[in-house]
Amino acid sequence: MSMPLAQQVFIVLVILGAIFHIFYRRSVDFLSASFFGLVLYFLPGFMGFVLDPYLPDMPPLVPLIPETYWVFCAALVGNIIFSIIYRPDSNIVAKPIETSPTFDLVLSVATIIALVLAFAESGSALLDPDKNNVLSSQGRFWILFGALSQICAFVGVTSRRTIPLMCGLGTVAFAVFVGFRSYLAVTGVAMILYYVTVVGSKRIFSFKLVVPAIVLIFFVFIYKQVYIDIKYGEYARALTRLSDPEVYSGSIENSEPFATQAILNTVLMYDYRVAFESLASVLLSLVPFLSIFFDLDPRLVGFNFQEILFPGLEYGLASNIYANFYGLFGMFGIFLWIVLHNVILMWFSKAIHRWKGYKRIPLFLCGSLMCFYVIRSDLVYNISSFNRIIYTFIGIFILYKLVAIVTDGGRRPRVSVRGTQA
Repeated sequence: MSMPLAQQVFIVLVILGAIFHIFYRRSVDFLSASFFGLVLYFLPGFMGFVLDPYLPDMPPLVPLIPETYWVFCAALVGNIIFSIIYRPDSNIVAKPIETSPTFDLVLSVATIIALVLAFAESGSALLDPDKNNVLSSQGRFWILFGALSQICAFVGVTSRRTIPLMCGLGTVAFAVFVGFRSYLAVTGVAMILYYVTVVGSKRIFSFKLVVPAIVLIFFVFIYKQVYIDIKYGEYARALTRLSDPEVYSGSIENSEPFATQAILNTVLMYDYRVAFESLASVLLSLVPFLSIFFDLDPRLVGFNFQEILFPGLEYGLASNIYANFYGLFGMFGIFLWIVLHNVILMWFSKAIHRWKGYKRIPLFLCGSLMCFYVIRSDLVYNISSFNRIIYTFIGIFILYKLVAIVTDGGRRPRVSVRGTQA
C-alpha cells in the first residue's frame, strides 16, 4: 500500500525542518524547541493512525484523514518560516538568573506548606492508583502546589543551592509519582533551555542538550506504562514489565500524542464547531477567579467536544489547541493559531536576552509550556496554566520582599545621630 501524498509531504517537512534547525539555524530557543515539540506531538503522522478513545489499550487503529496531515504540515511550515525570520546569533549568551538565599528559602517553605495543605484538602485520594479519583480529589491547594513545585525545581537548578534544589526536585518527583508527568516535562524543558541558553553550548546537536532531552522524553513515555504498579508498591512487577519489549512499543503507540491527535482528526472529520459565545470563557480565564462570579452555561466553557464526539467515554480526554481554533473559526482558525503561536514563541525567545532579574523565572517556565504542552490543551486551560505560574510567582515574590524587609530591618544596626556639642 502506497503512502498518501499528505503523509509524504509531512515526512519531508519533518526532515527538512530538522536539518534546518540543527545544521543551519543552530540556535537553541523557544522556536527551535517548539519545532521538536511539534514533531513529538505529530508522531501519529509517521504511522498514519491515531487511537480510538474507546479502545485506549489497543494499538492505533483510526486512519488519519488528509486534512489532519495538512494541519500538521501547516504547523511545521509556520515554525520554519518564523525561525527563518528570527535567527539570533548562536554565540550570544544570556546572563544567569541570580536569586537571593532568602527568596530560595521562602519559596521552598511555601512549596512544602502547599503540599501539606493539598494533603489536608484531598486526603489519601492523592495516592489512589486510579487517575480519575486523583483528579476528582484535586483542590486549589494542589493547583498551588503544582505551580510552586515547578518554580522551586527550576530555581533550585539556577541557584544551585541545596534547599530549593532538594525541595523542588523532591516535590516534582512526588507529583510524577501521583501521576502528573507534565510537571516534570515542563520543568525539564525549561531547565534544558536555561542551561544551553545561559551556561552551555548553543548548538542543538550537542551532547549537553541531546542526552538530557532523550532521557526526559524516554522517562515521560515509559513511566506511564508502570506508574500504576509503582503506586501499588509492586516494584517487581514494574521491573518485569520494563524487561518486555512490547512495553516500549506500547509506550509510543498508546502515548498522549496519539490520543490528542485523535481529537483533531475527529473534529476535522465531522467538521465540528463550537459556539462563538464560548470565547466568553476565554476572556474570563484571563483574570484568576473572575469566572466564579459568572454563571456560564457549561456547554460554553472552554472547548466542549467530548460529550458530542465521544459520548459515554468513561474517562476525560485532554484536548487539542488546533481542534479548538478550528471549532471556533474553521480553517482560518488553524492559520490564526499558527501565526499567534509562533509570534509568542519569537517574543519569548527575544525576552530571554532582554529581560533581567527574577522575572525570567516564569518566562522560562511559560516558554516551556508554549513549546509543547500548549498543543494538548484548549485555549482556556492553556491560559489557566500560564496564570498559575505567573500569579503564583508574583505572590511568592511579594512574600519574599516582605520577609526581606522584616529580616533586613531586624539586622540593620541602629545609628544614633547627635547634635553638635557646644
